[in-house]
Order: sequence, then structure tokens, then C-alpha cells
Amino acid sequence: MAIDWTIDRRGLFSGATAALLGGVVAFKRGARARESSLKVSLVSAARVGETDGGALIGADGFTGFSLPGRAHAITRLPWGEVVLIGRRPGAFAAFVNPRDSEADARLFTPAAGHRFAGHAALSPDGRTLATSEIDAETGTGSVVLRDGRSGAPRAMFPAGIEPHDLLFARGGSRLVVAIGGIARAADVKGPAINAGNIESAILEMDPNSGAILKRHELPSDMKSLSLRHMALASDGETIAFGMQDQDRSEMRPLMGRLRVGGGIELLPLPTEDEGRLRGYIGSVAVDSSGRYVAATSPKGGVVGLWSLMDGNWLGGFAAADVCGLAPDAAPGTFWATSGLGDVVQLRASEAGLVAQAHWQAAAAFDNHLLRI
Repeated sequence: MAIDWTIDRRGLFSGATAALLGGVVAFKRGARARESSLKVSLVSAARVGETDGGALIGADGFTGFSLPGRAHAITRLPWGEVVLIGRRPGAFAAFVNPRDSEADARLFTPAAGHRFAGHAALSPDGRTLATSEIDAETGTGSVVLRDGRSGAPRAMFPAGIEPHDLLFARGGSRLVVAIGGIARAADVKGPAINAGNIESAILEMDPNSGAILKRHELPSDMKSLSLRHMALASDGETIAFGMQDQDRSEMRPLMGRLRVGGGIELLPLPTEDEGRLRGYIGSVAVDSSGRYVAATSPKGGVVGLWSLMDGNWLGGFAAADVCGLAPDAAPGTFWATSGLGDVVQLRASEAGLVAQAHWQAAAAFDNHLLRI
């Protein structure tokens, strides 16, 4: 059964923790601070006090909800809920209505013997939720297609070693999967045992049959790179992707782009400091115009910006432990969050990124961010 149990969200936070979840967080611009509410609603997995769960950040302040453990990525559902997937190796996923603090979270589990890999994607028609999953014993991966409303599994397709992020492209006719390719010990938590020859790729799959329509692989001298996170541009065809490097003995690109049915093109490292990203990309986002792609490196404490049009590096914005990233509805605008509780609105241009606003919340935001 897909639906195993629910969590009652009533009265989850009390005492000191409850105090962190009420009211409006401080809004800072330049050297001055004043009270103000955000004009947008954002959702992130988060840790508040000692409680793992998530947070809705918006005009009414900061509202938290708890989950059985640490969650990772969030997917928007058209009927008002979101789904949060347990952080790899995750044992749960949760349907949550972030705007209703009285609603219960509906949980579902990975396929038998599997663990969630942290990500999900919803088909454009809202009927199919795809999750990336890993066999807990072997580390081999699968894409599981589920009912979009209940999470009940309907089909399973093999997907190589350690699938991670996934998305629907070309109007839903392609399911694109980033394969991390890192082989690990049976508990799925240990260090890479194939660090110099990672079996990484981006797969274009037929979501009806599971057939692999195209396999994008990195050049032979890039075998230490693991393909992790992706973002789809508004054209439904162009994908930006980020990687992590298991071998930092030399500098390698950490960002790339591809067009569905085409090939991979790697993007340059920061020109002013090639090591600034510290070998790791945590989140990727494309702005609403499709002109800019941003990516975060929590290890480097930086949000990087590239032109999605010509691939040029445009500059970085320093922010300690930054990882969550989401595009705003306005072109050239992004939102970023950090593990230190920062919520930053960033404006992109050919000159790089500048902060337009900065809030601070008493929470540790996780890797990914969603604007709803």
C-alpha cells in the first residue's frame, strides 16, 4: 500500500519553538532593518529547533510543520498541496498543504526494499508523480511512476546507479533523469567506491514504456563528476544541470546545459576564482524568461549566475551555507535560502547578482526551495 499513515499537524510546535514560527521575520535592506512581509510564498524542507519538517515563508510570516525525518526536494501540485521527498536514503514522502496548518500530512513509502533519492516530478497533466529510488542493498536505481494524488505506485523502470533529480520535458513526452552514478556500500550512505569512474548520465526516457530514448554522458576525462540537479527552462526543451566532483585534485566544470534530443555543453567555472564552487552544486534554477541560470554551492557559500543563452559566467553572490534556490515570477529574479535561516531575493543582470531584500528566520533551510 502506498499510503501508510498520516501525521497530525495540530499542535506540533509549542513553547520556544512555537515562538520561532509566529509573526513576521526581520526584513533588511542595506544597513537598515525594518519589519515587512514577503510578497511571495516559498516552501522548503527545514529544521526548526530540534524538529525536522518544513516551512511556509510568506506574507503571514513563517509557519512550520513536522515530518518523520529530514526531507529534501519539494514538488508543486496543482490542487494546492506539495510533496516533499525524504532525503536520501529516505524512508518516507509526504503530501502537505502548506497553507493549511490544520491539515494532516499524508505519507507514502518507497517501493519495497527501496529508499527515496530525494526528488520527484509531476507530469504536466498532474496524473503521474515520478520518484527516483535506490535499492537499499545494491544501490541500483529505478524511476517509480505513481498516482499523482495518492502516491500509489503504478510502474517501475530501471535507471542505472543512483538516480537523483528528475523532470518532465517536451510537454510531458520526455522524462529526464539525472543519474548520480556513485556506487556505494549496501546501506546507501557510505563513501563512493567508484570515485574515479562514476557511471553518471542524464537519461531521456519515454514515460509510458520506460525506454531510454537518449543517454547523455560526460567526456571520458570527467568521470569523477556526478550529475545531480536540473532545472527546465520555460521553452520546455532547455535543461540546465549541476554536478558534484568526487575528485578535487583538478578543476572541472560543475554546470552544463542540454537541449532535449541534443547534446551536453559544459559551462565555465567562475572566472575570478575557479575553485569558488568547491566542487559542489546544491541547487539549480532557470529564471522565468529563460535568460539566466543560477546555481548554489553551500560548500563555497556562493550563488553563481550564467547566461543560459551563450553560457557565459556572469558573477556570484556570497552567502554562507546557501543552497535553496527558486525562480521568481518576475524575469531575472531568484529566491535563495540558507542553512543559517537566510531568505534572500536576488536580481540578475549581465553584471551578476545583487540582493534586493534579505529576511532572517530562526530555521535551518534544507537544500531546495519552491515558490508556490
